[in-house]
Amino acid sequence: MEIRIATDEDCRSLATLKRVVWETTYRGIYPDEKLDRYDIDLNENKFKDMIKQKSQKLFVVLNDSEIIGYMSCGKIMRAFDNHTHDIGLLYLAKEYQGKGIGLDLFQFAKMELKNQGVTEFIVSCNKYNLPAQHFYKKMGGKIIKIEEDNEDKSIPQVKFQFMV
Repeated sequence: MEIRIATDEDCRSLATLKRVVWETTYRGIYPDEKLDRYDIDLNENKFKDMIKQKSQKLFVVLNDSEIIGYMSCGKIMRAFDNHTHDIGLLYLAKEYQGKGIGLDLFQFAKMELKNQGVTEFIVSCNKYNLPAQHFYKKMGGKIIKIEEDNEDKSIPQVKFQFMV
């Protein structure tokens, strides 16, 4: 397993992986229309834009040169209270979950944030993604906010706070 900074050349694979992860994780949570209308080209461009951002770093995790997951961390992209940094994304292909790779990615992000002088950070997780919530609790996260239910279950988030 290798973790490295993402490049523009990775963005098509990242967009494709995101679609697969959304299907296996969020089908039944996100509205079907949202998943069915997923646009790989649009998301490829979003990843390219993310790479250009200097405030967040996007990393890929590879297994035998295949991208199996990705993670972003740095200055918070969506303001929340007085928090300044977060792990904005942490996605891993279903077949690689439960093997310690998510833990490795999380610890990598935590060290990256620590190297930036960060002492605490947050993670936002979909309120209905219970396996992810369990993971973040296991990583030592403290729930600091649970958003109200919404008819669109892709919207409500649970906010976890972590100390570095």
